[in-house]
Amino acid sequence: MPMGLHRCWGVGLCLLVMGFAPFGVVRAADALVEQWRFVHNAPETADDQRYAYHWRVLRAALEVTREQYGAYQLEPGQPLSEKLQVVEMQRPHGSLNTLVLDATQSLEETLLPVKIPVDKGLLGYRVFLIQAADQPRFAGVQSLEQLRQLRFGQQREWSDVAVYKAAGLPVVTGSSYEGLFHMLMLRRFDAFGRGVSEVSGELAHWRKQYPQMIIENELLLYYPLPVYFWFARTDEGRLRAQRVEEGMRMLIADGTLDRLFAEEYAATIKQLGLERRRTLKIANPHLSSLHPFDKPEYWFVPAP
Repeated sequence: MPMGLHRCWGVGLCLLVMGFAPFGVVRAADALVEQWRFVHNAPETADDQRYAYHWRVLRAALEVTREQYGAYQLEPGQPLSEKLQVVEMQRPHGSLNTLVLDATQSLEETLLPVKIPVDKGLLGYRVFLIQAADQPRFAGVQSLEQLRQLRFGQQREWSDVAVYKAAGLPVVTGSSYEGLFHMLMLRRFDAFGRGVSEVSGELAHWRKQYPQMIIENELLLYYPLPVYFWFARTDEGRLRAQRVEEGMRMLIADGTLDRLFAEEYAATIKQLGLERRRTLKIANPHLSSLHPFDKPEYWFVPAP
């Protein structure tokens, strides 16, 4: 932010405290408050906790930039599907101005990403929710060709659908996030691929209703799937992106991002035993080539 804006903000506060702020100064202060109001996508359902960590990271990035950029507000919008979230981000006065979502080339053409993976790329590591009786079938899978004999559930709006199909993995799509858990138990498909960062909480919730649901214990599917913060391609959106990018770089430099990541995911990574699983890798043909895969400090890699 230009230094002059900082001066206006400070003067505005002083005059407001003294009780005789000129109307123009008050308007300038209000504009600055609105500029740093971050309204992000809400959970899709009441039990959806997939992005709680991401908002902790965003709050930390805004806190470390408070001295330079000033105060901020961080709040959720109304629950919307991913498709509608993107639509709202593009509207001039949409209900959202901040989004966390995995990258696709088409999304990059629409919105402005901060290209630092919020979860260090963990979402690209996939385990499977299955029915317990099916574990022997999965234990015999040694190759992608064998994996292609199974059917996988995904929500039809998710970018994963195109990734699975490009790899020749049969996909059965559902219309809602919660509905996919029911479809798995009805055997509409054989497995529901879930990010390492998501699966433990989901199992804890759904196993109350479906005690036969388990996390498959031998396979790990990987495809590059960076999750970024996204902003509108407007002047305000670029300012928000600039602040968040600077904050994220500061969190990496002082170790805060690694600490937040470990607090959130270390126990899950250990519990799932990622290092001992058979890893099958597939490409993500829907990414552009312009992602920071050359920066190892940005990415998680399971220990050998």
